Order: sequence, then structure tokens, then C-alpha cells
Amino acid sequence: MTHSSEGLPAREKTKGEVLQEDFCDIFGEDRKSEALKLSKKIAEEYQTENRSYHNFEHIENLLSFLKERESEIRDLNGVKLAAWLHDVVYDTMANDNEEKSAQYAQNYLEQLGIPEETIAHVVALIRATVKHEAIENDSDSAIFLDADLAILGSSEENYDKYAAKIRKEYEWVSDEPYRAGRIKVLKKILQRPQIYFTERAGKELEQQAKVNIEREISRLS
Repeated sequence: MTHSSEGLPAREKTKGEVLQEDFCDIFGEDRKSEALKLSKKIAEEYQTENRSYHNFEHIENLLSFLKERESEIRDLNGVKLAAWLHDVVYDTMANDNEEKSAQYAQNYLEQLGIPEETIAHVVALIRATVKHEAIENDSDSAIFLDADLAILGSSEENYDKYAAKIRKEYEWVSDEPYRAGRIKVLKKILQRPQIYFTERAGKELEQQAKVNIEREISRLS
């Protein structure tokens, strides 16, 4: 005897499926098929073996951070696309990941008919992650960069997991040079006038971020 699914509750969508639908909505109904292919391709890039931290979970966390601030974002589609694509190319042995990710974004977004102005903004946001400096007169870039560094101001437990994942991504580097390089990066963050650009992130995350970073420096020293 067969059973009809009529009347049964629908299967709850996974977080990944919800994000995928959200991504496809950016492109509109007529481009949905191509957008779905791109979203799957991007997800595959983020799930390669060399990624312990810069993986799809990182993208999910960024998008969650941005969702809480949607009302403050002017170019929501552009910022979402930058979140999806900013680390799509990631190789710890290279120093041009951001530029390659920006070019990847421009190439695929042009093919999918995203407006030129939005593409230019996405590319600029991705390039802003090189030095983590907000773009002048662009409040969206401040929110986007705060999202990317939100992990620094997370709980001690989450920060320690993050630090361990970064170390794993650089497992090809021996301990001494890794410690020296990591300390240099962390001290550079602490030397900034402020880690976070927006007032909200500053209030919620700044103090804990400094505590976490100083603790990691102490452990590495």
C-alpha cells in the first residue's frame, strides 16, 4: 500500500538549503537555474580539504551576522554576494587570494547579469579585506568587515577553536615561524585605533576581542 505525503508536515530545510535559496533570490527567477549552479560551485570551493576555518561555516556565520543588521545595510544584495565570494579562492601558500576572489566574483556575476554597480561594490568589498580597511563613505563596508572579524570577539571557547583551525590551515609552516607570524598579525590588529568599525560591533565585541587576542599572543610567546 502506498502512502500519500499529502497532509504530512513538510521536511524542514537545512541551514545550507535556506542560504542557497537566499543566494538564488538575489538573481531573480529567470536566472535561478544558473544561480543554483553557482551556489553549489561556491559551496564546493569552501568545502575543500585545505580549509579548516575559511570554510562554508565561516560564510554561514557572516550571513547570520549580516541578517541581524539588514536594516542598516544599503546594498544588501552586494554585501551578501561579497560575503559568499570573499574567500572563494583560498590558498595559505599564496598572497593574492583576495584579488583572485574579486576576479572570480566579477567573472561569474557578469555572466549572471548582476548590475555593473553592484558588481563593482562586491569587488570593492572583497578587496577591502586585504588590509581590513573600510571604504570611505561606505557604511556597508564597515558592517561587512565587522562581520568578517566577528569571531575575534566571540566566547573564549569559540575563539580557541578558531585559533586552532587557523593553525591547521597553516600546518605546512613549522611552529617557530608560525608563532612569529601569527603574533605579528595579532599585534597589528591590536594596534588599530579600534578593531571594529561600527558602534554596535564595538560595544558588543571589541573588549572581548582584545582579551582573546592578548590571550593568544601570551600563549604563543
